[in-house]
Amino acid sequence: MNQKNLRILVVDDEEVVAEVLGKLMEVDGHTVTVTLEAKKALEIYQKERFDVVFTDISMPEMNGVDLTRRILELDNNAKIVAITGHVGTQEVEKILNAGAKTFLKKPFTKKEIDYKIEEVLRID
Repeated sequence: MNQKNLRILVVDDEEVVAEVLGKLMEVDGHTVTVTLEAKKALEIYQKERFDVVFTDISMPEMNGVDLTRRILELDNNAKIVAITGHVGTQEVEKILNAGAKTFLKKPFTKKEIDYKIEEVLRID
């Protein structure tokens, strides 16, 4: 898959994190949809598909683990990257077991984001 012009969904209840992550990917020519709520992300995903989904693990109402499971029910080929500030926690293990392909630790750099996109697209 071409690494440019990807369709990417970003889900994080921290607006600053979501916006920065989205802007860093838009710089590379990707089309990015940002939402602050997992339930809204699920509604969006039901209407359109994305090449990559970045989702925070800890969110109110619906967490990233549940969102990952629900997205994979809609599209078992979804490429999901978990976002977390708490590496080594059971939450990371849970979301990876739910089907996320990898995780991105907060705070992150542009280089780390680019690497995670490449990594997740290589996984079949």
